Amino acid sequence: MKKLLTIILAVAMVLSLFTGCGKQTETAAPAAETKTQAVDQMAPSGGGSLVIWVEKSFSEDVDKLIDERIQAFGQEKGVEVKAEFIGATDYMTKLNAAVEAGNVPDITLANPYKVVSYYPANPYSDVTDLVDEIDAQRPMFDALKDGTKIEGVNYFVPFYAASSLLFLRKDLFDAKGVALPTTWEELWEAAVAVSDPENGIYGLGMGCGPTDEDCENSFRVMMWDLGGGLMDKDGNIVADTNEGLRTMIDKYVELYEAEAIPPAATTWDSGGNNKTYLMGESAMVINVPTLYNAIRNDEQYAELFKNTVVLNLPAGSADNAVFGNPSGWAIMTGAKNPENAREFIKYVSEKAWYDTYMDAIAPVFAPVYQDLVGSETWGNGVNKQAIEYVQNATGYYGYPCQTQEGRAIAAKNYYSFPIARMLNSVVTGSATKDEAIAQLQKELQDTASAVAGG
Repeated sequence: MKKLLTIILAVAMVLSLFTGCGKQTETAAPAAETKTQAVDQMAPSGGGSLVIWVEKSFSEDVDKLIDERIQAFGQEKGVEVKAEFIGATDYMTKLNAAVEAGNVPDITLANPYKVVSYYPANPYSDVTDLVDEIDAQRPMFDALKDGTKIEGVNYFVPFYAASSLLFLRKDLFDAKGVALPTTWEELWEAAVAVSDPENGIYGLGMGCGPTDEDCENSFRVMMWDLGGGLMDKDGNIVADTNEGLRTMIDKYVELYEAEAIPPAATTWDSGGNNKTYLMGESAMVINVPTLYNAIRNDEQYAELFKNTVVLNLPAGSADNAVFGNPSGWAIMTGAKNPENAREFIKYVSEKAWYDTYMDAIAPVFAPVYQDLVGSETWGNGVNKQAIEYVQNATGYYGYPCQTQEGRAIAAKNYYSFPIARMLNSVVTGSATKDEAIAQLQKELQDTASAVAGG
């Protein structure tokens, strides 16, 4: 998984590909090289105003679709709209400053991790009733409608969700007569079986560099599915007593020592698993669908694309949770135009336009509505895997913790990549498993103390 949460996060990881220098323009289409772009839509009549901040996506054309919809809303509703498209690396800095100054936009794009990161001073409004209203007209996936609630409250209206999928070299599997994995145990066995280290082939491209966010995310999913976790449902920190965590450490070390994982994995950052797959070194990696676009759209990877199969993540023995990377429209508590904000969210949720928009961003992001399962766009191939992923995307930083404070602790701790650093220390021999777990427990407790202290 990747550039998330960047999604968040998960989603934020994909978005972080685009930055640039700031300027303002009067044109409708957001330019990829700009850091912040403001577009003013003058209202044809006196319908009030609306300020919208949009985090730039992976595509200039996709941003143009959103911008056109924003302009259409202003024209049709008689609302004076000011929209800013902001680069992902600057988005939270700008929003934090606006929150601190008490001069926030009416609407922003948010995700669960942005919400809990402000704990205890949450600047997002309760939009549970609006989510329920839209869901009643067009049912959302439960994992997105209910799974995005924090202590029973929706703080944003789900709009799309990112996925992390299993990319697999079927030619290498076929050559060794190895079946495609359906469980994590089968995946680990397959990683050993297809490895050929003497010829530079490794079964699983999963890094453990100290800043490897993909490791951070993939390890957590595997740990959850073994029944492990860093917190319990009540928010108690249980890293030092959780057997699922210990089991997953042992499994990774076992695979590394068996040469089923590339030896350089200890040095990778979050781009490591992309590179290892593109260079033909690893038979399997877990990544976001931007990797699919990379191999599909580049002629030099034509052979790799032909031999690649994309699957949903395997099932676990104790759980089947995967990272939820949803994003959606949030109304700020200090919004000056909350009613126009609500109307805008309904406007971008309208079926015909929404479905066209999702077609344009497939498979990088998947839709939130149940009726798109099996549709022409989402019924086959990688798109089908992506939409099936989001249906089961109930995991989050701190899973299975149910408290807002506990989730805030987990989210704040996440950004130091504690799992990746812990695993790296064990694999490289700089710490024993017990020492590494004790350090992880201490860091979580230190974060908890900082959060409790305000």
